[in-house]
Amino acid sequence: MTIFVIPGYFANAQPGAVVYSDLARQRLLIRITAQYIHTISQGQIDMDSAIRIPCKVYALSPLLAYNEGFSNGDGKPSAGTRLLDAGRIAEAKALLGTQRREARLRLLLELGSYFVFKPGAEKADLEQASKYINEALLLSKKAPLLWKVESMALQAHWLEQSGLAAEGQKVFDELVTLCDLSGNVLTSAQVLLRAGEVLHYGDPARLIKLEKALSIFRKANAKEKEIETLSLINIDYFVSKKYDVAENYLRTIVNLQALINFRHQQYPYDALSWLAYRKGALTDALSYSNKSLASLTSKADSTFISYFYIRRGLIYERLLKLDESLTWYDKGLENKTPATRLFWYKALIGKVLTLNEVGKANDALLLLKEAKRNYPPNTYFDKMHFAFLLGKTYDNLKKFSLAESNYQIFLTMVEKFPVEYIHDEFPSAFFQISTFYRTIGKTSQAREYLERGKGYISSFDILAKNNYYYNLFKIDSIEGRHLDAIRHLRLSYEFTDSVFSYDQRKRTEELLVKYEAEKKDKNIQLLNSQNQLERIRTEQAHRTRNIMLAGLVLTLIIIALLFNRYLIKQRTNRKLVANQRELDQKNSFLETLNTEQDKLLKEKEWLLKEVHHRVKNNLQMVTSLLYSQSVYLQDDTARLAVKDSLRRMQAMALIHQKLYQDENTSSIAMPEYINELTCYLQESFDDSGQITFRQTIEPLSLDVSQAIPLGLIVTESIVNTIKHAFLNGQKGVVRIELQQDGPDYLVLKIADNGIGLPAGLDLKEYNSLGLELMQGLAKQLNGHFKIENNNGVLVTVRFITVSKHYSDTSSPEKIS
Repeated sequence: MTIFVIPGYFANAQPGAVVYSDLARQRLLIRITAQYIHTISQGQIDMDSAIRIPCKVYALSPLLAYNEGFSNGDGKPSAGTRLLDAGRIAEAKALLGTQRREARLRLLLELGSYFVFKPGAEKADLEQASKYINEALLLSKKAPLLWKVESMALQAHWLEQSGLAAEGQKVFDELVTLCDLSGNVLTSAQVLLRAGEVLHYGDPARLIKLEKALSIFRKANAKEKEIETLSLINIDYFVSKKYDVAENYLRTIVNLQALINFRHQQYPYDALSWLAYRKGALTDALSYSNKSLASLTSKADSTFISYFYIRRGLIYERLLKLDESLTWYDKGLENKTPATRLFWYKALIGKVLTLNEVGKANDALLLLKEAKRNYPPNTYFDKMHFAFLLGKTYDNLKKFSLAESNYQIFLTMVEKFPVEYIHDEFPSAFFQISTFYRTIGKTSQAREYLERGKGYISSFDILAKNNYYYNLFKIDSIEGRHLDAIRHLRLSYEFTDSVFSYDQRKRTEELLVKYEAEKKDKNIQLLNSQNQLERIRTEQAHRTRNIMLAGLVLTLIIIALLFNRYLIKQRTNRKLVANQRELDQKNSFLETLNTEQDKLLKEKEWLLKEVHHRVKNNLQMVTSLLYSQSVYLQDDTARLAVKDSLRRMQAMALIHQKLYQDENTSSIAMPEYINELTCYLQESFDDSGQITFRQTIEPLSLDVSQAIPLGLIVTESIVNTIKHAFLNGQKGVVRIELQQDGPDYLVLKIADNGIGLPAGLDLKEYNSLGLELMQGLAKQLNGHFKIENNNGVLVTVRFITVSKHYSDTSSPEKIS
């Protein structure tokens, strides 16, 4: 069977799409939508193509569905991601030559994922993917565990898409063992989820892997992953027609989605509507259909609205409201295009079937001919059902030879259609073909196709069972099997009554509730009437005597009260008008004041950013001049002094660069600043990569007045370490720590495991600009500076802080 893929239509992002701000729910939106599309398409579209559809609709990167293990924690796309999303593949490949270490590993995995998960399984794509995966596997041996896990997982997907599914599962199993041994339980669950997802529906190992992953996600309270896993398990139960189990899973999914404020609940509600429809619980089916349509809250969501209109049309069709059913099918056919036929083509099928039911076979034939001319069926599913629709339409037009030839095309194609994608259409189609052969007198063939249709009926489908026994009754009657005919007719009525009893019971309960409420209201009215009658009898004599006088007095009182109310209302209205006028004036003044203040604030922020930009540019200009001057210096000591000055200016320039680039123009995030400063110094002095830097930086921001001297101290310490601590290519480790020391102090420690300070060195007598500079900068920080031997050199600066913590989801320890 041919798989329908969408190579180009969903390549670019849809402008204006609204999605969630966090990566977890963005990935869940992609996966949930893709699973729904893949399932409801009944095999017409592969999963990789299904992934690209919500990415296009909601303006998300397709790589987001696959890069969970190696993407940036803050969700920012890498340079490679941006190039691949824009279709600039050659530039992404060229970028690979400029990347090193983990940046290169990430780009290798992005390129490999791009080619592995492209729609279809083209040999050329898989060959390109293999090149990047093999290099990633090689580099990951010397990298942290996560890179090895991601490289091997991508290799497993490559094997599966290359037709080597068993080998791919072996790699997945190795990964699970590796993750379990290293204690990475959550990563193990993610591997199990992907391993189970690629297995064929009905494979026992599929459910085993998915349920094991589900157990881990639940213990870790990973709600988004729990929902994704439950959705996959639910699909497996749908395919195996265990609809009671599937219904329970769907209710759990809906509740979990509500817990995490995941508003895209149209897919589980639509599935619940379909289950209720099959059971004959049409009131529930309509209620769930309403909820699925109510979940479509944005223009992007409405891309798939035809699916939900089709569901509504099916419900009205079963309610025998065929005109309303046609209306919903027509809504599903609005704005149809060749590119979106996957979403609306089933509305065409539903409309043709309904037109035949209401006796408009000629209209149905015209619709089919128009569709064949403008939107010819191009998938196996569409061609198969198009033949059946022609057969049914010609059948109703009494053109039996044309009907039979098209029915036979359908029956031939059914033999090759995957069982897991068979839904309601097949029992209905076989029963219709059985009816056709019974009508033309071929009862043996009619019985054969009726029995074939019975094999596709689920335990839920009460109407199909009724249809089966009713057709069996008809065949038995023609063949003279009268006892069998009576028995089968009775069974047909039992299933009809089952549906009716359900609806009837629901209506009766509603009527009883209404009746009890009305009965209580009538009893209350009767009691009031009796009391009123007794009171009337008692007061009758007095009322006759005093009625005229009481009426006159009452009239005078009413007139007086009305006049008084009129005067009070007039006075109140005048006050309200005056107050409203004063309030409007104050509001106008406040709006003007707020507007001016906002304008001044924005101007202030812009000017401050501009100042930092200009300071940074001026520092860069001075740096450039010093560098140019150093070229002409002959004295090595002078040249070294100039280079030291260049380095110190760069540390200050980096501060001002971050200030004008960030929203916050008064403080510096220290983890990022020290990391960038360390990378700059390592690239400047340590080309061989002999030194490893380990940073443990408290997630805090410092005012500019403290960040600049602290950055210069870090610069001086690191440069001294690079120059003097490790001789003759010796490898070493430099640790940089910035930690809170009590509520009011911070401690900066820079330690290496190098040769240490010379024995007998007197720091007070030692004449060094760098040392004096660090001591002076420590005093500027109102802090205490100390340098000592401690298995190497340890520099400690303890100072009073004006820091403030900020949120940072990255790890506190970074290795460069």
